Amino acid sequence: MKRFIARVACRVAPLLALPFLSSHAHAQSSVTMYGMVDTFVQYVNTGNGYTAAMNSSGQYGSRIGFRGSEDIGGGNKIDFVLENGFYSNDGTFATAGSIFNRQAWVGASGSWGSVRAGRQNSLLFLNEGRLDAFGGATQASGINNLSVYTYRTSNTVAYFSPKFAGLQAAGYIGLGDAGGFRSGGSNYQFAVTYDGPAISAVYTMQGVRNANATSTERSTFAGGSYDFGAARLYAGYAAASWDDMKIDIRSFEFSGRWTFSPFAFLALGYTFLQDRIGSNDAVQYSAMFNYAFSKRTSVYAALSWLDNRGAAQYRLAGAANAGLALAYPGAPVRGAQVGLVQAF
Repeated sequence: MKRFIARVACRVAPLLALPFLSSHAHAQSSVTMYGMVDTFVQYVNTGNGYTAAMNSSGQYGSRIGFRGSEDIGGGNKIDFVLENGFYSNDGTFATAGSIFNRQAWVGASGSWGSVRAGRQNSLLFLNEGRLDAFGGATQASGINNLSVYTYRTSNTVAYFSPKFAGLQAAGYIGLGDAGGFRSGGSNYQFAVTYDGPAISAVYTMQGVRNANATSTERSTFAGGSYDFGAARLYAGYAAASWDDMKIDIRSFEFSGRWTFSPFAFLALGYTFLQDRIGSNDAVQYSAMFNYAFSKRTSVYAALSWLDNRGAAQYRLAGAANAGLALAYPGAPVRGAQVGLVQAF
């Protein structure tokens, strides 16, 4: 049901900085190679006994990428990102036949904001972590497992405003796979975010034409968090109305994160999904522990209990992992997950 394209908040480190020749004295260019490797093992009961498995991209989508910029003067830059997702458990591409399935865009930025053109992370994808103590990832994230939206769009032009007193706005317009504002894959997206000393909040929505260009699939996120110091509490709302797939749902999540050392945190959460067409509701309870050995290496462990009601078929998924298929519609799902993340 969900379009599982990768998820992310990536830690990057410059490994390569190459000066480019230019006729302008002020021009200065750089290229950074970066990546993430996330491999996990899981033990999950999908309705017919427990199954052990290894997979990739539980907390972060495994990837390799290139990011570059060129200073063109006046505080302005030309920017680009090329990023490919892969599965670290078997070495295959996340999307067969696509070398840069995650991102492939070029743009410009300055004090006026930034503009980008190409394949990009959707605004819902970029802001899901604002609603969720689990960062919108791992099997523990109910807002991830019980929401439906498009993670990335191609042929899209984006604008991000500068921040004013903590407020920022962003908008996307996508021309679709065959060109035009009504073709399959065409889209519109909008987001407004606020980041203050203790409060973080977001409202974001998207409308994406389906592949046959017969209907528009609409999804929304809203919510935020409040920082009490060692603890941060989150509240999130997600809704989706996809006529072509007969989806009309809304989800509510309440979660919290307790950071009890500079290296470790524990997150707990509850998520409820209401099916507004039938009686295919779902409820999830989760816990996650995260420990950072260094700035680049960490481990995570998650425990999740997901109750599918009626004929609901929601899974325990991950950042860029669809999760194991259910034994039958309405099957309850129980799972444990332990993973290792290495950034470079």
